[in-house]
Amino acid sequence: MNGTENSIESNQKKRAKEIIEKFFHQITEGCGTQDCHNPNCASNPNFKPVPKNQAAVLAIKLAQNKAVLCDSMNSNSKSKIDDDNDDIVTSKSSSAINLRDSSASSSRNLASSLEEALKAVRNTDPKSTDNQKFFINEEKIQSLIQKCKENYKKISNDRMDTDDLISDQKEIKSCYEPLFDLINKVFSSYQALSKSFQFEANNIIMSSTMPCIPPFNIDFNAIRRSYSSLFSIIGLGPELESVFNQALYPLCVSINLQLKKNIEEEEINKILHAILVVNELPILENPSYMDKCCKEFYSILTQLPVQASAKIVRMWSKWNADELRIFLYKAQQFITLEVVTKNMDLPNDDDENEDDEESETSPKKILYKNDGIIGAVNYIRFIYYASLLGGRVDPERQIKKEREMEIEDESNLDRNGYQGNLYEESSDMVYFADPLQEELKIRPIDCRQSKIPNDEFINETLNQFIDVQYDYVEYTKQMKYLERAELEAKSESKIKSCFSFLANPFFVTLSKKNLGLFYDNKIKMMRERRFNIMISILEGRMPTPYFKIRLNRQNILSEALNLIELQEQENPAELRKQLFVEFENEQAIDQGGVSKEFFQLAIDELLNKGYTFFQLDEKSKYYWFTPCTIESQPEFKLVGILFGIAIYNNVLLDVQFPPVFFRKLMGKIGTFEDLAFSHPELYQSLSSILDFEGTDEEFENTFELSFQIGLSDNFGNVVNFNLKENGDKISVNVKNRQEFVDLYADFILNKGIEDSFKAFRRGFMKLTHNSPLARWFTPDEIETLLCGIRVLDWKALEKSTNYDSGFEQDTPYIKDFWKVFENFTDEEKKLFLKFTTGTDRCPHGGLSELKLTIARNGPDTDKLPTAHTCFNVLLLPEYSSKEKLREKLIKAIQYSRGFGLS
Repeated sequence: MNGTENSIESNQKKRAKEIIEKFFHQITEGCGTQDCHNPNCASNPNFKPVPKNQAAVLAIKLAQNKAVLCDSMNSNSKSKIDDDNDDIVTSKSSSAINLRDSSASSSRNLASSLEEALKAVRNTDPKSTDNQKFFINEEKIQSLIQKCKENYKKISNDRMDTDDLISDQKEIKSCYEPLFDLINKVFSSYQALSKSFQFEANNIIMSSTMPCIPPFNIDFNAIRRSYSSLFSIIGLGPELESVFNQALYPLCVSINLQLKKNIEEEEINKILHAILVVNELPILENPSYMDKCCKEFYSILTQLPVQASAKIVRMWSKWNADELRIFLYKAQQFITLEVVTKNMDLPNDDDENEDDEESETSPKKILYKNDGIIGAVNYIRFIYYASLLGGRVDPERQIKKEREMEIEDESNLDRNGYQGNLYEESSDMVYFADPLQEELKIRPIDCRQSKIPNDEFINETLNQFIDVQYDYVEYTKQMKYLERAELEAKSESKIKSCFSFLANPFFVTLSKKNLGLFYDNKIKMMRERRFNIMISILEGRMPTPYFKIRLNRQNILSEALNLIELQEQENPAELRKQLFVEFENEQAIDQGGVSKEFFQLAIDELLNKGYTFFQLDEKSKYYWFTPCTIESQPEFKLVGILFGIAIYNNVLLDVQFPPVFFRKLMGKIGTFEDLAFSHPELYQSLSSILDFEGTDEEFENTFELSFQIGLSDNFGNVVNFNLKENGDKISVNVKNRQEFVDLYADFILNKGIEDSFKAFRRGFMKLTHNSPLARWFTPDEIETLLCGIRVLDWKALEKSTNYDSGFEQDTPYIKDFWKVFENFTDEEKKLFLKFTTGTDRCPHGGLSELKLTIARNGPDTDKLPTAHTCFNVLLLPEYSSKEKLREKLIKAIQYSRGFGLS
């Protein structure tokens, strides 16, 4: 069998060599046909000659792309040539492969075949020059430019009486031919580029804006000065761009081929050097060259190993934000142009029909098979991590402590409580972190302030065309590949064959990510439902596909927590079913609206009915854990489960927590800086202690503090706590005031509420531990998911509202309605929102995402307006006057508690 395989492989290499030699001959010498129309033939009058090495690489690319050979190049028919071309890109099993989607072994075989053929082509030309001996630097460029200018000046002086512009242009090209030739030789070979623009030995001057760190030795200032000198030559711009474009295409092809092989780190560093030199080229910002040159350049980045990518990121992290923005906007411009020029159809996230995948204008067809877009997203990924790594990162000691706490929390997880059943345990997906993030040892949450704000990395134009349902499937495939690679130590090339935008959450809008989370939760709910039905059939009982809770409105919170506790102890998997709420003596069927009202009432009771879970800071209007609480840890755990159920069922909660609450949910530690939002008055007081200028005696006389603090509980009683052992006997002075401030902040945000918060987080993780929540969302975004947006744009609600049953946007009655609504107070507008949607919280994406519908509900009547909160529909009678409309609306929104009215 092995002999047969070797024979097939040998024949494949032989055929590859023959085809590539024909293309090479066609490119270098032509087919001999006068005025040949083949654009890839030297006999074509418009064909521009290329160097031998560049021709060899181009021949490989033409063979891969099944380009047309001239008839005189082969005695066989065109179909036979196509068959031969097919052999080049066909595996031993005759299944089609390509450089990106093939398996690792097939890619290596193909790359090996083409590489041998390339060597053979080069060997056929004994005069071929090795580009490796060439290099370029600022001195060479300036010297060549000067010589070329002198030659042109001399020729111009000899022809002063001539006004022939065409001849003039030809003479310019002729005079600058040595410069063009050097650029072509150097920029078509990464070996030559790797020796270019290096610092002189013992003369490395680091730029303040573009420093270079090992293993790189690149003078970026010299590169930019050289490019500026080149492109400032009058009348030479188009020719220079053409020369660079011709050289870069084979350069990118050759680098791609090299990266598909197992090459040494030294060779990788040469490739990285070449990539960084090319990255500074101004033509990468020129829309005219984006379709070919930029696409090939960005596609290289998808082939880079993680360790190589990390080297670029670490260097860029030393650069300032303005330098990084140049690269970011360049890539964003390329992506936007790629998207808008393809005339794609907007995806319908509700459409389950897969037929559109075959359409040439389908996003699935264009976005996920466009190596340029995928490479550009990967390029932006480098900039994103450089922005994080070079930003204001939490102290290393704090991060180490948080990692230790995370490991401890993982070891203490009740796996039975989380997994639920064997069926789910075998099916649950592991949400791996980005391999580049792991290599850099940086998490987005560890960065307090990045060099570039996160919203600048989002491309709104492309996000419109992301089909989240399809992308989520691709994301799950990618996670499976990562899991398999971790378990079986497979090569990285297999993993890279699958791409998902959700795997790059910094690039995706919040609304798209939330839709992805919705799909993830729905799949888990469906899984639990199927398993429940299967077990019910086996046990001969009625299935319970929902987590159903039936409540009395008089005791909503206590009854709900009791039911949650019962299920959490007996069958935790029940919590991961879709929630279904019923109120006693009410006929409403929960299609989302009843659940919204349940959470609204439960949270209201939790915060205002004598419970001591949380207390309100009057200054910030944020709730925080009560240090002196009388509630038990199991009760905090149940409240955490309640919050987890809310986010699992995509329900917004009417509660405001400070940013540090969501950071702690994701495993961070609260610090003094966080007090500025959670406890602003305390923050100002502690800041005044740190800012005090004076002697120890003046300090102690002014503040009279010890390492003991007093805190009020929910009933106004003061309870004392020592911040350190014997703290009541230790005075605070100038020397130890920083320690006092740090311990005070740590007590308020961490130690003083440690048991309560750990219990709460343990409960919250019951529903969110195995989800992409921490992988996709920042703490700020999780706040929006759980609590909605605080600033409401009521005009956006009006613009996005739909009308039904006889109402239209231009109907006079509807115009009167919005005039009445405009005169409502902010509180009345929130009540209206709660009346029509079941909550007064604004979803992520703004009020336009609500899609409110106003439907006519008959002529004038004394009945009040009603609403279907499950579907955000307002049923509005056509009242006889604007005054009556206002009166009925006010009554409806103020007395609508319960589904008797809404």
